[in-house]
Amino acid sequence: LTMASIAIICLLLPSIQCALLSSLDNLYRNPLKYLLWSLIVATFIFGFLKYTKREIDLRQLFWIGYLFMISVVEEIAFRLSLPILITSDITGISFFWIGAFISNLIFATIHYFTLRWKLNACVFTFLGGMGFSRMLDTTGDITAVILLHWAVTFLNTPTPPKNSK
Repeated sequence: LTMASIAIICLLLPSIQCALLSSLDNLYRNPLKYLLWSLIVATFIFGFLKYTKREIDLRQLFWIGYLFMISVVEEIAFRLSLPILITSDITGISFFWIGAFISNLIFATIHYFTLRWKLNACVFTFLGGMGFSRMLDTTGDITAVILLHWAVTFLNTPTPPKNSK
């Protein structure tokens, strides 16, 4: 909820809307390419579940959809929006990286406090976020980053948390 709130607030800002549209340019120009990549990721996910003999039921399908949704939200909030907002009065590549560093630090900290992850998992989350920031910076393609994030997040948590009764 925290991350979705950050993404929604950011999307209300015209500068973020402009950056988002720009980062979706490849998707608009080549929708079939991204449909194919989405199908490849989905095939990988379902193949992994079948290979590991995990049940594919409605709960698992919702979980896969949830992982896609949080990939979209987290990339818009923490790789696109916050670095821009943090460095909005400054230009230059080195300043982007200051914004990316702070944004990914916030991202990992949220995981630590809200999800109660262990510190080492949060360090890997920070480093992974920096990798996604690098990918977005070099490609300008948020759709590709979202699809990779979806696959990596699935590998990290392939099944939904157990019900606590």
